[in-house]
Amino acid sequence: MDPIARSFRQKVPPLASIALGVLLIIGTAGIKNWILRKTAEYRTDLNKLEKYREQVLIAQNNVLSLKDLKEQDVVRFRAGLSGTVQSKRALYEAGLSAQEEKRLLEKQLEIMTTYLMVDQETRRISLMRGEQVLKSYPLADVPPRAFGGYNKPFPNILRIISKERFAHPERGRSEMVDGKLQWNPPQVGTSTRSNALGEYVMFTQSGLILHGPPHNAQEHAAFPHLCFELPLAAARDLYRNSFIGTKILLAIAKTEMVSALPSSNHSFADPSGARLGR
Repeated sequence: MDPIARSFRQKVPPLASIALGVLLIIGTAGIKNWILRKTAEYRTDLNKLEKYREQVLIAQNNVLSLKDLKEQDVVRFRAGLSGTVQSKRALYEAGLSAQEEKRLLEKQLEIMTTYLMVDQETRRISLMRGEQVLKSYPLADVPPRAFGGYNKPFPNILRIISKERFAHPERGRSEMVDGKLQWNPPQVGTSTRSNALGEYVMFTQSGLILHGPPHNAQEHAAFPHLCFELPLAAARDLYRNSFIGTKILLAIAKTEMVSALPSSNHSFADPSGARLGR
């Protein structure tokens, strides 16, 4: 290195060396200042980035908190939705049950307030609900005509105990013998089922039978019973709109008609003063 340095000092003038050294010093200072300035700028940017980083961390924490809250809300919503569905189902089933109960109560009320009124003065039989006449039909015989030698008295209050679309007049009989129930079926022979009583037959606890026109007049006349000789349309309507247990009232006079009407608790009063409940 010494020969090179001596060769360099011999070739370069001293003033040039001094100028070169000054330039090196000035350049080094400029570079230092530039580096310091850039370092300050970068530090400023770094501080801003740190602030942004803190804000991002805060925002991230907020987002995570909102995410947790949303997940909790979803869980509660699902639980509440399940409960709401169950509540709506229970409400719907309760509504159906209430409607069914209402329908049954309305039907029971209809059954309790429906009865037949036979008016001797106007010679008509009326389908009644409470005090309202729903339908009314003319009668050929009032009081009812007896057939087949039937001679028992006709009571003022009767009750329908059986209804059959087609029915033979001969009925089966049951009795207790030595503690055993014996059933004797009806002996109908070769007669057609609907010959004597026709269609839409309603039996009462006495000898009165409501029915349509008979298909065989001789068999009808031979069977002992009481009959109003209803037209087919009247028998059909009374059959469809009456029930097992429906009462039949014979109004002989208006005073007795009033005493036989249903009271507020849906019971009937017979002429003797006794109350017959539905």
